[in-house]
Amino acid sequence: MYCSKLFTRLKVKYRGNLIIQEDISTVMKFKNLFLGILIGILIGIILGVEIVHLAESRVCPEKYCIDSDYIIPVSDRGYFPRVHEILQKADKSIHIIAFELKYYTKYPKSKENILIQDLIEAHKRGVDVKIIVDEYSDENNAYSYLKENGIEIKYDSQKVTTHAKLIIVDNRIVVLGSTNFSYYGLEKNNEVDVIIYAKHIADYFEAYFQNLWKSN
Repeated sequence: MYCSKLFTRLKVKYRGNLIIQEDISTVMKFKNLFLGILIGILIGIILGVEIVHLAESRVCPEKYCIDSDYIIPVSDRGYFPRVHEILQKADKSIHIIAFELKYYTKYPKSKENILIQDLIEAHKRGVDVKIIVDEYSDENNAYSYLKENGIEIKYDSQKVTTHAKLIIVDNRIVVLGSTNFSYYGLEKNNEVDVIIYAKHIADYFEAYFQNLWKSN
């Protein structure tokens, strides 16, 4: 009788340990599964971040990257109204590097003449207007007319050709592209430009302008 009771107790105890061990085993399985899922998520996040960084580095490897909302592409006849408005609103500075700036006395209301007049009016209201141009362009150029109206102009070195078309306004707006202030540039040619609203971009090109200004 005593042995039977003892055997029963041992059996219950054994079964209890077995149940506990099974519970522990189940918990460990869930724990390992949870850790596996967590590690997988972390690895996915790390890989995702690295992929994004890699993509950004390929698209925009330099420190001058800016949001696309601050870049306005313009083409052909879209150049004049945009630049005309920007020049009219300038209140501090307009610095230009250009291959040529034309002025046609026979066509006072031509688009190129209007832009030249915008520069003169800006100078009259106290805006610092400076222009660097290529010395090659001569016929119908606006240089004498601009100088007569108080605008500073410098020619590039005869050793190089200045083919840039760059306008920096108030050290925060950059107009950059292929368009000259000329009849063909504003009325006939296929031209493309961008208008960039970003001070750090303007700072870069302003430094470039100042370097050329001092060296000519």
